[in-house]
Amino acid sequence: MKTVKKSLVSLLCAGLLLTIFPPLAFADALNYNYVKGGLAVYPDFSGQDFIGAEFKGSYLITPEIFAFGGLLYLTDDVDLTAIHVGGAYRLTMDESTDIYGGLTIEHQDIDGVFDDTALGIRGGVRHRLSPDLEIGGQLRIITGDLDYFGIRGTTRYFLDENRSIVGELDIYDGELGLLVGLSLNI
Repeated sequence: MKTVKKSLVSLLCAGLLLTIFPPLAFADALNYNYVKGGLAVYPDFSGQDFIGAEFKGSYLITPEIFAFGGLLYLTDDVDLTAIHVGGAYRLTMDESTDIYGGLTIEHQDIDGVFDDTALGIRGGVRHRLSPDLEIGGQLRIITGDLDYFGIRGTTRYFLDENRSIVGELDIYDGELGLLVGLSLNI
């Protein structure tokens, strides 16, 4: 129950910050219309050497609001499936930097035996270093029976205007993972 209260307080603070600071001019440099997929490896995740796949997508609804979602499937002796869908608000700091925050519905399933659906809060920053390179970071708080705090760092190298190679380091419930894949702007 304390985790839910802390999450609600964090959400209220984030909402307050977004209403205090008005949106600036929105950048075209950061694309929020994409799909991506790739390989996920989490060695020694609670005694499992997980390997699997991750798929994500995002779609810009208005210049400042976007919908997003993802599926992470990992397997070893047990299977772990994590699905999230949600919406977020982006605030452009300059033509190459955005910060964002939003709410998600999160579902986690372990081997079809234990599953949980709960609220999540996600927020982060994206920054375009050059025409070929973007970096970003994200924090997430997931509530419910399988609650956890996660951190993800992302590097995106653009092959051309619509395709990029994506590499990510993720801390999922205290466990380190590596994700590598391709992203396609839509």
